[in-house]
Amino acid sequence: MANLFSGKSSLILDKKFEDLQTLRSILGQIGVSEIQVASSVNMALSLLREQAVDIFFLNYELGRDEKNGLQLMFDLQAEGRRLYAACYILVIEPEKSELLLGSPENAPDIYISKPYDRVRLSQRIEKLMRLKETLFPIESLLDKRDWEGALQACVRHEERYPGLRIYLQRLRGIIYLQQNQAEEARKVFSSLLSGRDKPWIRIGLAMAACRSGWFAQARGQLDHVIAQQQICIEAFVWRARIYRLYGDLGEASNLLRRATVLQPTVALLRGDLANLAAMTNDTKLAVEAFRAAIKYSRYSAFQHPDFYFGLVRMLMKHMSASGSASGDAEEEAVRLLEQARRDFLDQPVIHFKSRLLASEIYRSVGDEEQANLSASEAMTIYRDLSADEQAMWLEQLVEGVEGSSVEGEAHAVRQSLNRNMAKLRWGRANLKGMMQFRHGELDEAYASFSEALQQQPGTPSIALNLVQTVLELCRRSGSDLSRELLAACDEALYSLQFAALTPKQQQRYLGLGRRLSEYVRQLEGE
Repeated sequence: MANLFSGKSSLILDKKFEDLQTLRSILGQIGVSEIQVASSVNMALSLLREQAVDIFFLNYELGRDEKNGLQLMFDLQAEGRRLYAACYILVIEPEKSELLLGSPENAPDIYISKPYDRVRLSQRIEKLMRLKETLFPIESLLDKRDWEGALQACVRHEERYPGLRIYLQRLRGIIYLQQNQAEEARKVFSSLLSGRDKPWIRIGLAMAACRSGWFAQARGQLDHVIAQQQICIEAFVWRARIYRLYGDLGEASNLLRRATVLQPTVALLRGDLANLAAMTNDTKLAVEAFRAAIKYSRYSAFQHPDFYFGLVRMLMKHMSASGSASGDAEEEAVRLLEQARRDFLDQPVIHFKSRLLASEIYRSVGDEEQANLSASEAMTIYRDLSADEQAMWLEQLVEGVEGSSVEGEAHAVRQSLNRNMAKLRWGRANLKGMMQFRHGELDEAYASFSEALQQQPGTPSIALNLVQTVLELCRRSGSDLSRELLAACDEALYSLQFAALTPKQQQRYLGLGRRLSEYVRQLEGE
């Protein structure tokens, strides 16, 4: 056994010193050569950004208001640091392991519980390590993002190791999802489900079905998992997303409220809830959810500047609804913008957007002098941005400085940029798409907007242009609706942080979202 573990490294995520020492002693006895420890998810992330680890022991219970061990896998996946060839062992009470699960990519390899028994623990880890040795030719290719090579290796292994068919089919499903071959992934997970019923299979099938436009099938799979009282971040995220796609914003919000009670430290759940609350004008809920999203996303891949900007816009809405300036809300909004600048110190776009939003805050409370000063600062930063960045945020600049002392300068910048937009590849595609849309060449416009969005993902104007084009295609086609195109609309809208959009963009988003829901319901015969 020592040879199996020699040269292997391990990370123990736990806060209880005695349990940590016991596990460390057992690992040392079976031959693990390097053992690191972390008392929090963020501490573990910091260690893993410097050094890869072979075996993870992730304690689920790390204390109230603390990220849990399962979230470390989720965060590593978001950062692109989750190694398929590593072993992920979740330490949890036996009765909870039946209800706690992950998606095909984020499920632990095995569950263990305390107190640690050396013989039993050694046997289980040895069995897992031998499985990992057999699968190493595939999982090492996955870690290199060689999807095609890994897919071919899966086929070869399935012929050689028929007993590993389910595990290998799971890897094939993951590969297809990574390659955006959602329909192929749907076939794989459907085949798996016909042979055995596992929550991770249903979740994989739901993800693939939603991405390929089979929304009712995705809904049914997720409802089954959630009805079994099983806790999975991805299940809640995707089910709420489908509620939203169908136009059931209240149901989506209720589900995410429930999810945040069960998993309060998951920033993605909090951020999605905040944006839903913004869509339904539940300002109080949006403010609370964004505050939590900012808190729990810090120092992780989920830390997003739009959480700050979304919270600021919700505070501004609160100030507007109160009918008079709220000193506390104004102070928090300004402080948040300064915090965004500090937290994203090396990103000039964030500094530009912060000053632009500060100008709107000051203008909303009647402080024209500070509003003009902030608008001028935003304009100065904007001029130093790259040509790509200037083109991406031109619409936000023009809308944000309306009524300020630099409004005329912003319009002059727009005229100049519009003349030079064709020099940018994505700008050329976006302009081409707009011209094609005006001439009724909708298929060609969709292709152009798709190209532009692929080059500049998350750009609100392009994403909204793409969705509008698809909806016009749907109107023209009547009942002959394309699942693939409706799925592309869902992806484009979900990729945008609604609350951080400008007021005009929000209005457009909501209008397009309502029309999309009508077509989705029509597609599914509802």
